[in-house]
Amino acid sequence: MPSSAHDPAGKAREPGPDDTEELSATTSPGAARHDPGVQHDLDAQHDAAAARGSGHRPPAALPTMTARHWWVPVLAGVGGYVGTVVGIVIALVLSILGLALQGDSDGGSTTDRLNDKISNATGLDTDTSGLRWILSVPFQLAAMAALVPLRLILSFGGEGASAGITVPQYFALACGILTAWLIARKLSTRMRVETRGVQWLMAAVSGLTWAALALVVTALTVLRLDVPFFASDIRVRLTALGGGLFPVLFLVGLLSVAAALNVRSTQVSPGRIVVGAERSTPGVLQVLRPIAVQFAVFGTVAGLGLLIYAFVEGGAPAGFSALFWLPIAVGWLFVLSLLSALTAGGAATSLTGLTGRSDAFYLWSEGTVPVWAVVLCILLALVSAVCAAITWAHVRPLDKRVARTPLAWTVLPVTYFLLGLLALWLLRVGGYASGGMVGSSNAVFSLRPAGWTCLVFLVWGVIIELLARLVVPAFMHTLPRRVTRGLRGSERSRGRAAVVASAAAMGGAGLAGAGLAGVGTRATPAPEAPAATSSAQHPSAEPTATTAPQDATAAYSGPHAGSGDETRVLPSYDDPGATTRMPAQRAPMDPATKKRIRLIAIIVGTLILLAVLATVVFSVLSRTVFGPDNQAEDLLRSVTDGNATHAAEIANPNVSSGQRALLTDDVYGAAQNRISSYEIKDTTIDGDRATVNATVTQDGVTTPVALPMVSDSRDGLFKSWRVDESAGVPLYQALTVEVPAGVGELDVNGKKVSVDTQGQPHTVEYTVLPGDYAVGVSSSSKYVTYGGNQVAEIRAGSPSSAPVMSFQPSFTPALEEDLTKQLNATLDRCAQSTEFEPEGCPFGYSIYGDDEDYRNPRWSIQRYPTYSVSSYGNQATFTTDRSGEVRLDYQYNEEYDDEPADWTDRDTTSSVSGYGTVSVSGDELTINAND
Repeated sequence: MPSSAHDPAGKAREPGPDDTEELSATTSPGAARHDPGVQHDLDAQHDAAAARGSGHRPPAALPTMTARHWWVPVLAGVGGYVGTVVGIVIALVLSILGLALQGDSDGGSTTDRLNDKISNATGLDTDTSGLRWILSVPFQLAAMAALVPLRLILSFGGEGASAGITVPQYFALACGILTAWLIARKLSTRMRVETRGVQWLMAAVSGLTWAALALVVTALTVLRLDVPFFASDIRVRLTALGGGLFPVLFLVGLLSVAAALNVRSTQVSPGRIVVGAERSTPGVLQVLRPIAVQFAVFGTVAGLGLLIYAFVEGGAPAGFSALFWLPIAVGWLFVLSLLSALTAGGAATSLTGLTGRSDAFYLWSEGTVPVWAVVLCILLALVSAVCAAITWAHVRPLDKRVARTPLAWTVLPVTYFLLGLLALWLLRVGGYASGGMVGSSNAVFSLRPAGWTCLVFLVWGVIIELLARLVVPAFMHTLPRRVTRGLRGSERSRGRAAVVASAAAMGGAGLAGAGLAGVGTRATPAPEAPAATSSAQHPSAEPTATTAPQDATAAYSGPHAGSGDETRVLPSYDDPGATTRMPAQRAPMDPATKKRIRLIAIIVGTLILLAVLATVVFSVLSRTVFGPDNQAEDLLRSVTDGNATHAAEIANPNVSSGQRALLTDDVYGAAQNRISSYEIKDTTIDGDRATVNATVTQDGVTTPVALPMVSDSRDGLFKSWRVDESAGVPLYQALTVEVPAGVGELDVNGKKVSVDTQGQPHTVEYTVLPGDYAVGVSSSSKYVTYGGNQVAEIRAGSPSSAPVMSFQPSFTPALEEDLTKQLNATLDRCAQSTEFEPEGCPFGYSIYGDDEDYRNPRWSIQRYPTYSVSSYGNQATFTTDRSGEVRLDYQYNEEYDDEPADWTDRDTTSSVSGYGTVSVSGDELTINAND
């Protein structure tokens, strides 16, 4: 049984003011108070009397417990759960505040936006402003602090589906632990905790209260809703009840209150279990302190950095919701910075696309974390490891006993190994979906530290152990006093650790004797025994008093004692000489050795610093001067400046020279609405391939573009990157123009672009950069036109289908004018004829009778006809809109016989019309008239 200040029945060995002691004739009162053997006999007599009086002997701890010993832990357990719920409420209020700060006047209320987010995630129409949500959600989220999943259960038409997510809420759990600890510490101020049994019994009561209250409240506040769905309702349950809720919270409450009551214990000497553990594994009772210091140093800096990053990148919602995700994010970053990895399982493997399609994510995975951030995280991990080594060098015991115990080398590494195993559970985020929500199969995902994290932590434990033994002693006492005090702990905790180490150094016989002869009694301190203390390893830093040493194998009284009258007792916690009597276990280091160690440390540190600087410089140069984003920026700058020729040199469009006709500075430089600005967002590198993600602004619209890069050569030590044209360059797009027959030149943005002249219409495809292209077809004839310019709007990120421009010929008014002129000229020529039927003319006069009776014909145009022209392919047809009129004056012989002719003047009129076709060749017209 552990040592205590009580007799076997639980009666305190320090009598009260009204108690009397029955002493033998040969025993003085002082001897009865200080001699363990005598006191043991007296207690035995008391126990016998109590047993005779009651017939029942209660457990050792119970007789010393009052009502206060019961209701204090109950209140601490209740306070622990209330503190957890309050932590969740604080996190929820801050998250809602973040949403409110992000909102605008057109975005609706904060509750509406929250409802929209929940509806988008679940597909259910929810109203989080309802009383049931307010009374349920905080308690269900508080249960997630016990690492149980929050489950959504749906039932509809006899079928069901469920989904759950596990995200440990460590902030809320920390609030509960702190509340329980403060309540237990405050309410137990004037309380005596006589034995360790009483302490742990009270802690168990607190743990049971906390776990039972959480279980009952979580069950009572399950959210139950009926959500309308078509003509029926879906029954919805939101609950965090789980098998781990009770045991986890019981353990948390147990340890929290036990820690709070530790200072209330009146046990004056370390117990057998404590001493045995310290003897077999030296330093095991102090091993958690360096780990706590390491995580505190790393977590404080990393948590602040993550919080700033969340506000910068995610805005107010991400920053104000940090209480939900920041603790586990810091834990993940701690694992990554110690050079381990996170692994994704199930559906979560899709989250690792940035790591080369692997299910393992390392801090240095290319393209995911900036180089400067990787370097800072690793440096922070090294600094925290050094702080842990300094702490371990201060608190671990060092003496001949420790030197002879091989397990002393394994205490810290094994603890780190176990911490790595524990991290697999504590830092796991997971979820599942089953039933109708995912069809006939189940979906599961998880994100947690890699399975080999425990081995990585083991290596770090070995490194810290070596630093604490070989390096830290050279400079540990040169640190500022406040830093040293903060790392090694309070004087009280160090003093109690020294007492335990001293007790462990007394040896097995001494321990057994102490345990059997009233362990923990306030006896006169025995003469010096070899013991251990962490601070005594450097006497120059903290001077200690010394007394004459005593053999550690002294005899003791009790059933297993050898012959002799000497009694050996364990050192007392409140004995001021317990720590001062302990000798130095390590001789002071001579100045030469100390100087040599410092020199070696400086050289090694300098080499490490140079290696880190070289790595940083190489990484910075690889990412900047020789990085893929540098080439991408050069390309985007050329496009922005209208320098299409240089852009084509950087990113080869891989097309024929004819298709590059528009990739000239003259044509593209004159384009309207080109890319006006750009911004490089990030770069993802996967071996010799990379993707530069950027945004471009064109005509007031910002569009994301991803530029593929490849490295197939080196520029000295650095990779040489170029645009991977085989993967396609998103800035290049196609423009198709249908060229009419006989056209050998296009007008693009006011610049002449030659094309092949063909007798038939044909299609030409061009590769172009984003911008507006005004395209027109030049005509070689004044009679033909192909219309005005057509504008093709080429936009970055637009669909890959190429816009097509088609040009159809049409005839100009000049054709009708010149056609009319030519036809009228023909009429005028015909009017000059002295024939009654002019050849090739659209008019004539038919003679009836003897031709000799008609003479002197004279033609005159009274009115010219008007014509209309219509297109038919590359030809034109014309018809008469309004007929013209022609007049014929002639003489007619009215004499019918041979008498002298009697000529009289006559005239007649006739209409003139016509139709036909017109062929155009350049500026020449060929008219084919059909009269």
